[in-house]
Amino acid sequence: MPSKQYKREVIRKLLLPIFLIIAAILYRPAMNFFGMGQAQTTLTGAPADGKTLSVYYLDVGQGDATLITKGDFHMLIDAGKSGVTTDYLQELGIGKLDVLVGTHPDNDHVGGFDEVLESVEVDTVYMPQMEKDTKACRDIRNALKHAGQISEVPEIGKEYTYEDNVIFRFLSPRRQYSDSNNNSLVLQLAYGKTYFLFMGDAEEEVEDELLQEGVDLSCDVLKLGHHGSYTATSSAFLKKTDPVYGVISCGRDNSYGHPHAEVLARLEDEDVQVYRTDTMGTVQAVSDGESVKLSTEGRKQQ
Repeated sequence: MPSKQYKREVIRKLLLPIFLIIAAILYRPAMNFFGMGQAQTTLTGAPADGKTLSVYYLDVGQGDATLITKGDFHMLIDAGKSGVTTDYLQELGIGKLDVLVGTHPDNDHVGGFDEVLESVEVDTVYMPQMEKDTKACRDIRNALKHAGQISEVPEIGKEYTYEDNVIFRFLSPRRQYSDSNNNSLVLQLAYGKTYFLFMGDAEEEVEDELLQEGVDLSCDVLKLGHHGSYTATSSAFLKKTDPVYGVISCGRDNSYGHPHAEVLARLEDEDVQVYRTDTMGTVQAVSDGESVKLSTEGRKQQ
């Protein structure tokens, strides 16, 4: 039976001419995207150049850290807890990050942020506006000050391009939420014809708003929100994103019960291939710009 990824490629090739004709007929001056800049529901892609892009969903226990690399471009989304992420950077020989993103100020996402800032050179730091008065946040502020850095609040909807064809944009938050999880920076990344979506700890409230906005959320790999909690990855959101692969970052035998059975059932219903750091260790996704292949290294962290 043809794989989901193969069927998707066939459908894309068949539908592309139709979409181009419709777009040409219906084109009109764009409205604001999320109230900022031009309307753009689909992230602009750029042709691949024969090189590979790797996305490492790092095994940091009960937490999040995702490393994206292509050529000389290196980007880290979250840094897990203290003492883990920097080891991976050293192992891969990475001494500089072009972009460092803290999706939100929970310790399991930014507990190792200060160590990263102290151990490697960082060009740009993005964090949401909302902060917590926690040790992790105080350590980040001190590390930023020591490194002579400032954290920027990214522009929602704006496209950022590196290596000529690695393109990403922030989709959320577009407003302040009472729950810090929903204030997570949500990112979408494109390389060639392949797409990745990183949800941080954003939950159904954010998912519903993205669906209502009509943003093209389709992706080859979905990094599930909130470690596979039932509070995220709704059935409607999963159908819209339509991923081939779903990656869950969580710790072995964690006290939260992540990932929850309801979410695993939804993934199975949608024929999504599941990769979990708690049982498989670090997950590596490799894209050649046409398709994505995933592999695992086995468990390291608890």
